[in-house]
Amino acid sequence: MPSDNGSAASVRSESRRSHRADTPASASIPRPLRFALGAGALAVVLVGSLSFANASSNNDADGGGAGTSGGLADVSGRDDVWAQVSRNDGYREPLLLEAGDPVTFVVTVDGETVELTGSTSQILADTLIDAGIVVDLDDVVSAPMGEAPAEGAEIAVERVGTRIETEVETLPFETVEQRTSRLPTGTTQVQTEGVEGSRVTTIQATYADGEVTQRTELNTVVASQPVDKVVLVGTGSVSTTTSSGSSGSSGSSSSSGGSSSSMPTYSGGNPRSIAQSMLSAYGWGSDQWSCLDRLWQRESNWNPYAQNPSSGAYGIPQSLPGSKMATAGSDWQTNPATQIKWGLGYIQGRYGSPCGAWAHSQSVGWY
Repeated sequence: MPSDNGSAASVRSESRRSHRADTPASASIPRPLRFALGAGALAVVLVGSLSFANASSNNDADGGGAGTSGGLADVSGRDDVWAQVSRNDGYREPLLLEAGDPVTFVVTVDGETVELTGSTSQILADTLIDAGIVVDLDDVVSAPMGEAPAEGAEIAVERVGTRIETEVETLPFETVEQRTSRLPTGTTQVQTEGVEGSRVTTIQATYADGEVTQRTELNTVVASQPVDKVVLVGTGSVSTTTSSGSSGSSGSSSSSGGSSSSMPTYSGGNPRSIAQSMLSAYGWGSDQWSCLDRLWQRESNWNPYAQNPSSGAYGIPQSLPGSKMATAGSDWQTNPATQIKWGLGYIQGRYGSPCGAWAHSQSVGWY
């Protein structure tokens, strides 16, 4: 019916008006503007939150942040600090414990006595470290290192350790006399100067405060052998000695034989000078001369006429038989140069050098 339709339309129209009246006023604000306003409000909230967090952080850094773990972490494990919380404002203020009473004592170490001041709350080990006194594990301390020293205490640090030492012992030389007719009776001549030897001993020493308490011998080595002093003792007469220093037999016990004192002496050129001038021809230096001089002095006293009556060895080098020297010259019986030439060739071929021949002679008595 017309009247009913009009009423229904009127009701729907009224309902739509009531719905628009309930919509917030912001609904009439354009959408872009609403987004801008929302973003601004969010920025304000974020800035406020950051400011609050920064203020709390600064408060904790000053040690007054109540309820924070940073303040407690600063004192954890420290027995000398107590964290007290104020009942009024919650501000935590660290307070140092009482340091303890001062303690004065003396320490004797490394030969010196020093006075130190510590505390009843500090152990002896820390006090010594603070004073720059280092105590090794092997050292002995007269007071407990883990306790506080007593007032007026006298503490000694005894250094204990081991070290390797060496001792050098001098080995004296002996004096050996050799009789020779080359010198007049009643006269002597030093042929070889004596030289002392040495023996080295290695020792492990245990010491305490600089004093050795134990010694253990580890090894002993002879560093150098002593050299005997050789003194020639004259047995000849003025008539049998010559200005050249040559003479008859020295009485050598060499198997190549010495010569008899009844043999004639040589009065020509000095055989020693001839031998010295010939050394270089065999490639030897002056260092070989002393060995050659000793060798042929023992064999023949440098007498070209020396002859061993038992073996028949002849001449300065005591060739056996003497006729071997004919390979060096037909005048081998009288010419010292011929004998020396043959003798040096023999030494070179068999021993390599005069010192090699002398060492063999020293060892077995002949060469």
